[in-house]
Amino acid sequence: MNIRRPPVGRLITLQLGILLLISSLFLLESALGARSALFGGLAYWIPNSLFALRYFRHSGARRMGAVFAAMMAGEMFKLSATVVLLAGTLMLIQPIDGPALFTGFGTMILSHMLTPLVFSRVANR
Repeated sequence: MNIRRPPVGRLITLQLGILLLISSLFLLESALGARSALFGGLAYWIPNSLFALRYFRHSGARRMGAVFAAMMAGEMFKLSATVVLLAGTLMLIQPIDGPALFTGFGTMILSHMLTPLVFSRVANR
């Protein structure tokens, strides 16, 4: 039995599309809201995407140690980078629309609910 790699690129692209849609919706209200939503979403999307690309680089049962090590290192990087990017956005970018920023951030967190849908569609092919 051959286990296929999950479509990480497809999921990352889908999440970016969702973020751009949310940011565009905020643009209907104000440019500040759109920019804030975009920065909030990117603070989560960038580290998460780098983690996913790094983690799914390894495959195969013989590489189990490398997979686990990549997962632990990637998760530490992802959490640290998310905190730094979000804090940096709040400290360095003024003015900022707080509700829009956290809507963009929260939307990216919720977009992980799409992960099983995207992965199961590939597995069923």
